[in-house]
Amino acid sequence: MNSSNPETAQHHWFPFLRYQKECQATGKEVSVNEWMRATGQLDAKIAHEESVALAAKISAEKEADSKRAIEKEALEKKALLKVDVKKTNKNTESNIESNKTKSK
Repeated sequence: MNSSNPETAQHHWFPFLRYQKECQATGKEVSVNEWMRATGQLDAKIAHEESVALAAKISAEKEADSKRAIEKEALEKKALLKVDVKKTNKNTESNIESNKTKSK
């Protein structure tokens, strides 16, 4: 009977027990999770983990880009305000000078 031979049986935990035996022989740490990954039983989970990690990376990049754009816009507005203040000061000074000239 092939089904009860632990060396060839594919049901229950026999495949894992063979994996465990191989790991112990090579000094590798035994892990059910690693065995399931190696045998393709966690392909969907692996794909999901990878897509979650990629989504987080993309989100972080977009957030960083948004912050840079906001900072750039704020600096541009500050520069425009400085220019406007200088123009206003010049206009005020020239008005004062022209009023002094007129009043004489």
